[in-house]
Amino acid sequence: MAVELIKDLLKIDQIVGKDEIQALVEGEITVPETKPKIKKILKIDGEVQVTGTKVVKDKIIVSGIVNFKVLYNADDELQSIHSVDASTDFREEIQVENVDEKMSAEIKANVEHIDYSLTDDLRISVKTVLDIASKAVLDNSIDIVKDIKGVEGLQMLKENIKCNDILGINSSSTLVKEAFELEGSMPDIVDILRVDVKTHEQETKVVDDKVIVAGVISCSIMYFGDDEENKVNYLSHEIPFTHFVEIPGAIKDMNCKLKLQANEVNYDIKEDINGDIRIIDIESTVKIEAKVYKQVEKEVTVDTYSTNKKFDVKKQEVMVTENIGQNTSKEQINGTIDVAVDREVIKNIFNMNGRPVVTDYRLIESKVIIEGLLELDMLYLAESDNEIKDIRQEIPFKAYVDIEGINDTMEVEVENMLEDISYKQISSHEVEVDAVIKNFVSVNRIKKINIVTEAVESDEALDKNSRPSITIYIVQKDDTLWDIAKRYNTTVEELINSNDILTPENIMPGEKIIIEKNITFEL
Repeated sequence: MAVELIKDLLKIDQIVGKDEIQALVEGEITVPETKPKIKKILKIDGEVQVTGTKVVKDKIIVSGIVNFKVLYNADDELQSIHSVDASTDFREEIQVENVDEKMSAEIKANVEHIDYSLTDDLRISVKTVLDIASKAVLDNSIDIVKDIKGVEGLQMLKENIKCNDILGINSSSTLVKEAFELEGSMPDIVDILRVDVKTHEQETKVVDDKVIVAGVISCSIMYFGDDEENKVNYLSHEIPFTHFVEIPGAIKDMNCKLKLQANEVNYDIKEDINGDIRIIDIESTVKIEAKVYKQVEKEVTVDTYSTNKKFDVKKQEVMVTENIGQNTSKEQINGTIDVAVDREVIKNIFNMNGRPVVTDYRLIESKVIIEGLLELDMLYLAESDNEIKDIRQEIPFKAYVDIEGINDTMEVEVENMLEDISYKQISSHEVEVDAVIKNFVSVNRIKKINIVTEAVESDEALDKNSRPSITIYIVQKDDTLWDIAKRYNTTVEELINSNDILTPENIMPGEKIIIEKNITFEL
């Protein structure tokens, strides 16, 4: 009977290498001629936009843009506060061994710190520290041997692995826009000082061949108004959207991992029916990256041999990322910003931004414990000198995410985002902050295994006649019954029966194993 290999296709995302670096990006911000000169810088914020990644031999190349938002005081009788948007390109090479052009890269980049100084009254020198985490991934499709038929005395060693079977990956962009009118109590618009947008998903559904994403763009808008009392005003507005991402091969109710990013924000101000400037027209491009997968448990052949004939076996070593479990949690964070340390009294609050930062995590008793800081940045009007000031403070938080079957030897991936933030002034110098942080946690076990990809039976029979009737083998360190049985062309079952072994997986170094010679005679 001819040897028949029954094969299966194993599709895995193999993490080949990763690294995290800090990069210094230097640049200069120039105030346009249409804007007044700088008297005092109130604040500079920055966000990173990764525009391209490339994997080459032993390195990952990342290119992108740091987008700056500058708020400053000017000698302008009509409008004392102005804003400037600017950007600086960057390109970084991250050294990662054993990566090459066949791989793709996953990048996370954030602004860690910004230093700035005035070169003159129209130019600002900026030094930005970026935190860039990179991961090289090989989309591996391997033909594996699932079973072998037509071989006498065949022995097969199999192992179960859990992995994410990737059905498809795609990205798509959608233009989200809306025009809305100010509430009646708010003053007319003189100038938009800054618009900050963030996006997050509300509901995701996988259907046949596509992913349906329902999300929200949250807009934070600061503007200079025509009211004598409230020159600087702040409002928030949400724009819902729905978008389809085509994923050929996707099946209803499969798992999906999303990454959303709002880019290219444009805005305009318009008159209402009374001729007053009270309408804000905003549009932003949202890029959605979707990966559809199903969690599968597959039995793979990691070794094979015959007790009768020689067998040529080919193997491929792979790093399998076994997803043990994942879960999402939402944490309500409460804290207080206190400006009393600066001997200030708050007259008005203009803007509140926040960013969650994970400082540590650990695995204990089927839980992932996440510790972090909610970094807050508040822009306010001080009563003492009637000047706008910026204060930054941190609120610590701790989150517990339940995932069964995990232990402290496994790897944890944590992604979090600020889903909501609200605040209220509770005293002359204190502001109470409530925020919701969404944590997505995935726990993986990295396993290096050799998978059988080919097996060919030789015509040459094994010579068992020259061996002694009984062999005494002394177990060495890291030996298994499979290793011993394969070496002496017998079976694990025969070793267990000959030695009355009760716990085959726990043989100890120094233990004596009896190996009996069994010969099959052909009639």
